[in-house]
Amino acid sequence: MSAGEPDQEGRRIIIACRVMEPELAHVVSEGKGADGRTDILYLEQALHRTPDKLFMRVQEKIDQFAQTASRIVLGYGLCAKGVVGITARTSELLIPRCHDCIALFLGSPNRYLEIFRKRPGTYYLTPGWVAEKKDPLGIMEEQVSKFGRETAQWVIDEELKHYTHIALIDTGVEEMAPLRARAMENAAVLKKQYEEIPGSLDYFRELLSGPYGEGKFLRLRPGERFTPEMVF
Repeated sequence: MSAGEPDQEGRRIIIACRVMEPELAHVVSEGKGADGRTDILYLEQALHRTPDKLFMRVQEKIDQFAQTASRIVLGYGLCAKGVVGITARTSELLIPRCHDCIALFLGSPNRYLEIFRKRPGTYYLTPGWVAEKKDPLGIMEEQVSKFGRETAQWVIDEELKHYTHIALIDTGVEEMAPLRARAMENAAVLKKQYEEIPGSLDYFRELLSGPYGEGKFLRLRPGERFTPEMVF
């Protein structure tokens, strides 16, 4: 849908990180959101590493579609506070009630908290992060050209020093063998224990077509501004 196309029967725009594309595409193939009134706009991965840029990109797209959609739904959680200050314009704005996108891949904020309490020192990888090499090894390789391998390794080791496990979330939509090999390589190089966790598409289904219950989604009225205290 172009920015100038008029709203048709409650047109809905989903603004999501591209890391969710495999899961959301699968849910669409099931028929969710395939009603002709729902459009998905994907933004580039890893914006959460530069929160200011994440904020600007998301707000730009909200503003772009404010006049042409009756409802805008974000495929982002708090995400390193990158969505703090995001403001609904003339459309209703819905934001998942979660600190980061991992809850979306696990099916709910409650399931994320349940797993987190059992093992707080876990660094999660999703199929999209691994496939696009936005995992720790991929980030380290990006930094090698800037700082050299020794410094790049030190930076990643410091970022992950409080983690004990690397867990790959299996959402059931991708071939796992190559993703597993890459995730296990991350664990081996970074000296973490490896595990796999079954994911769920339930939260993605709700993201696309509701119901937008207040236990899982924050609803902002037109003109309302997002603050981190609203998440929980």
